[in-house]
Amino acid sequence: MRLVVLVLLLAACTRPLTPVERSFVATVQGDRIDLDRVRIVKGALIGGITSTRPARPRVTCRERIGRPETTPTVSTSTAAFVLFNTVFYATPYWREDFLAGYPETLPLGRAMLLTHELTHVWQWQNRAVTGYTPFKAATEHRPGGDPYLFDIADDRAFLEFDYEQQGALVEEFVCCRALAPDGVRTERLRQLLLPHFPAIARAERVPRDRIELPYPEADLSGLCDEPAAESAAAK
Repeated sequence: MRLVVLVLLLAACTRPLTPVERSFVATVQGDRIDLDRVRIVKGALIGGITSTRPARPRVTCRERIGRPETTPTVSTSTAAFVLFNTVFYATPYWREDFLAGYPETLPLGRAMLLTHELTHVWQWQNRAVTGYTPFKAATEHRPGGDPYLFDIADDRAFLEFDYEQQGALVEEFVCCRALAPDGVRTERLRQLLLPHFPAIARAERVPRDRIELPYPEADLSGLCDEPAAESAAAK
C-alpha cells in the first residue's frame, strides 16, 4: 500500500517541460532531445542525500556566479538527478516553470541546472553513441570526490569526458554565453558542444542586465576570457 501511495504522489507531482522551458532548451540542445518524452518530478526523496567534497577553485563561470566557498571542504545536497527520461528535483529546487519570465529575464542558475540534467537525458536517448547507463553515471560519484570537475585545456572531444563532466560542460556554456558571449572560453565550449548540438545558439537572447544571478554580488570581471586550466561546474 505504501508503494502505491508513493507512486500516486509522484504521479501527482510530475509534469512535462513547459513551453518556456522548451524554448530555452532549443537554444542549447536544439532538437537532439525528444522533449516529449521528458518528465519532471518534484521531490522524489532526494533532498536528504548529502555529500562532502573539497572546495572548488573560483575559476569557472559556475563557481564565480555563486556564493564563495570559504572552507576547505563543502557539504552539499542533491538538487536533481535523472533516471532515463525523467528528471527528479529536490523539493527546494522545484518550480512549476523553472524559466518563468524568459525571454524577458533569465534565472541563470535554474537554466544551468535544467540543461545539465537534460544532458543526461540526451546521453540516455543517444546511449548507442554515448554508452550511457544510469549505473555507469552513478559510479562517477565517489566519497570525497567531485565528478563535476573538468579541464578543457587539452584537445579532448566532448564524448571523451565523463558523463557528469559532459553535463557540467553544457552548464558552463550556458553560464558563459549569458554573461560573456564573446569570451575565449565561451567559444571554446561552443566548439566542443557543436558536433553534438549543432543548433546551439552563439548568443543569449536575454540582455546581460536582465540575467538573474544566484549570487548578485558576484564579481564578473574577466569572466570566461580564458579557457581556465582547472575547472569546475556542477549541480
